[in-house]
Amino acid sequence: RRQVCRPSRKLLPGSERFELVVHMLRERLSPEQIAGKLRHMNIPSLRDAYVCRETIYNAIYALPVGELRKELIICLRQGKTTRRPRSGGVDRRGQIPEMVSIHVRPPEIEDRLMPGHWEGDLIKGKANASSVGTLVERTSGYLMLVKMNDATATSAL
Repeated sequence: RRQVCRPSRKLLPGSERFELVVHMLRERLSPEQIAGKLRHMNIPSLRDAYVCRETIYNAIYALPVGELRKELIICLRQGKTTRRPRSGGVDRRGQIPEMVSIHVRPPEIEDRLMPGHWEGDLIKGKANASSVGTLVERTSGYLMLVKMNDATATSAL
């Protein structure tokens, strides 16, 4: 049943489109460039089926181990034997080691019953040229604004 519903693969080995992609790879074009060229080619048999770069990569890496697969992987600019799709990755910026999440704070602070708990934040101006530190007392809502010379951790302390 799955096989009936599944759309046919666009780059089957031995097809006219696959041979054209192999020829372009041997000319040292990247899969992104090949996808762009195939989109604008006026070949009647290829006109209706657009092939994206991921389809080209999947067709190369789905080949059985052999000479053609080795040759095509070498033709790729990176030449890596395995590949991960180019999709959204993990954001590695701004990771603070051993940081305690704000969601783990004690319930008495969360309920705002006990005075003396402050919450701080930093507001940066245009092009990080100016910055303002904010301190809010959680029970009363008292707000303090502090003009800062720069937006560094040492000036915040």
